[in-house]
Amino acid sequence: MSDAARFARTLGALGVLTLVLNGCATETRNVDNDVGDPGYSGMVSAREYGYVRPATDVVVMERRTAGRQDPRGDLWNRVRSGMKLDLHADSRIDSTVDRFRRDPQYLARMSQQATPYLHVIVTEIERRGLPMELAFLPHVESRFNPTATSPKAAAGIWQFMPYTGLEMGLRQDAWYDGRRDPLASTGAALDYLEQLNRRFDGDWTLAMAAYNCGPGRIASAQEANRRSGKPTDYWSLNLPNETKQYVPQILATARLVAEPRRYGMNLPPVPDRPQVEIVRSLQPVDLQRVASATGVQLYELQRLNPALKLGRTAPDGPGHVLVPAGTGQRIGKSMGKVQIMPAMASLAPSRSAPASARSRTARIEQHKSHVVKGGETVATIARANGIEPRALAELNSISVREPLLPGQTLKVQATADTALITHLVTTGDSIKTLAKRYGVSVKDLRRWNRLADNRLSPGDLILIYPPGRTPTS
Repeated sequence: MSDAARFARTLGALGVLTLVLNGCATETRNVDNDVGDPGYSGMVSAREYGYVRPATDVVVMERRTAGRQDPRGDLWNRVRSGMKLDLHADSRIDSTVDRFRRDPQYLARMSQQATPYLHVIVTEIERRGLPMELAFLPHVESRFNPTATSPKAAAGIWQFMPYTGLEMGLRQDAWYDGRRDPLASTGAALDYLEQLNRRFDGDWTLAMAAYNCGPGRIASAQEANRRSGKPTDYWSLNLPNETKQYVPQILATARLVAEPRRYGMNLPPVPDRPQVEIVRSLQPVDLQRVASATGVQLYELQRLNPALKLGRTAPDGPGHVLVPAGTGQRIGKSMGKVQIMPAMASLAPSRSAPASARSRTARIEQHKSHVVKGGETVATIARANGIEPRALAELNSISVREPLLPGQTLKVQATADTALITHLVTTGDSIKTLAKRYGVSVKDLRRWNRLADNRLSPGDLILIYPPGRTPTS
């Protein structure tokens, strides 16, 4: 399935309003916020999931949620009805429930933190037919905070590492970080969880554990148990302490939500309706200009759009922003004529998406494999392939020090274009130092990565082509 189709599939079930604006923003300063990265197996970018061709000044498209949505109801009821896992599977869940109960405000805080994005998450989980317990994963990961960043550079409500985010199609550049886009990252996270679930034969506890510590670590622990004649289910594995606590935290929270009164807890309701709308523009969008034109608070727009690093979408194409539910029509009216159209028109893949955007993601996602030999480590394999151990570990969702098994297969580097180098920016890196290190010009670095200036931030991923080689389209 194409990235465009994935994004269309995800948006189709979100229950948000989608507005396409022709002329919302202005000049070259504006950025292109790729809504597309929802993470559908990774939303990639607005350019990749497509745009509606401009018919008039503004096109407003409304779609109703294909579920049990009740604007007057409590969204937690849909969460309860969708739970499928065993919430009493292990004593670790019991002890975690007891620990969470000591804080009388635990569920109240979670309900407040989840409100902006829970409707999106629940609707997409329902559409895919997945267990609703997965809706608590971003609570354990980030407290539903899209600006959250871990010491290891994981970001967003689903805490994607940079390389994993790229693997799932989340664009990351100087303008936009799809890991912090709540819509993009939700689609990507659920795609990733579905992949992990298939890898571990439909066991959701193993899939959730692998989301935390990496599928390689889970597979290694299972192999160790097999050699010892022990069971290979999640509860029997020898895993890092964080992972041992991770799944019980998710399932304990689910149990408290399922029966809050039984445990003497207060769970404030969450309205069963979309909390955000999507404004998609055929021109770049500047949050400050949107705020000035509509009266929507700039702070609110910034809060909903942490994926826009500079507060505006990229200057070389269309863009999108999230706005509070109920404000989309106001924005549309401030921009000109409004026309009501079928929702699916806005989700049709565009044939005019720039080839550079599509091909760049494709190159990153294609890798050659390395079969581990006895005695090899992450560090030795990384050195042999000319990449950093940390990059290799992140690429395979394992830790740098994780023991490898003979016969295990690792992805090591892109093969579609052997000249392509991906560099993860760390503290102290600059455009000039990277240009000097890799023997390329500052001008080329900026062009390849669509940088508006020379500023870099730790966690950015920079694409580099050695001298004499140019990117393929």
